[in-house]
Amino acid sequence: MPDKPLREEDGLTSRTVLASREGLVLAEPLAADEEILASRGDGAFDVDRDTDAGPLPISTPIERACILDGATGELLGSASWHAVSYGPAVSCLAWNIGLGLLPSARGRGIGGTAARLLAEHLFATTEVFRVELSTDVTNVAAQQAAQRAGFHREGVIRGAQLRDGLRRDLVGYSLLRSDLQPSRSGEDAGRYPVVRPGGGA
Repeated sequence: MPDKPLREEDGLTSRTVLASREGLVLAEPLAADEEILASRGDGAFDVDRDTDAGPLPISTPIERACILDGATGELLGSASWHAVSYGPAVSCLAWNIGLGLLPSARGRGIGGTAARLLAEHLFATTEVFRVELSTDVTNVAAQQAAQRAGFHREGVIRGAQLRDGLRRDLVGYSLLRSDLQPSRSGEDAGRYPVVRPGGGA
């Protein structure tokens, strides 16, 4: 539920809001957002793109959202998610999420809030049990943001990405639907409210 109603003067009325909390909004992107993100971004941790390798042998749809300041409508970054499979059944699917913050938005706690908000949105709108993310082993800020968001470190994923012509290791994190359930003492996990299937907190 949004912190406050989104008003026309916030500059957000032209967007479809997916989720909102703590002054942060996840919304469907507009056509101009990609160009803005590209022109203001610094390419930190971008992977090398295959320019002549042809299409990938598999194709998984990638969903995208913009991360916005809820008060001003300022574009802070982007979020993406796609399904990954750990077996031959729908019950074996997980969401893999990624975040990219503009340099001006880093160091303000936005990454952790956005990761948790996106994970809760996916749990509330789908039946998937697991949300995962990964980040470069040298990206300490993103690792700390994942942990603040309640994600659990699972280990190192060796040689997973190619950047600047070199194979890079990632650190993998996960958040399970059951991680969001109240503890036996009745206290909620972390600083965020419990999300139940169907979107209720």
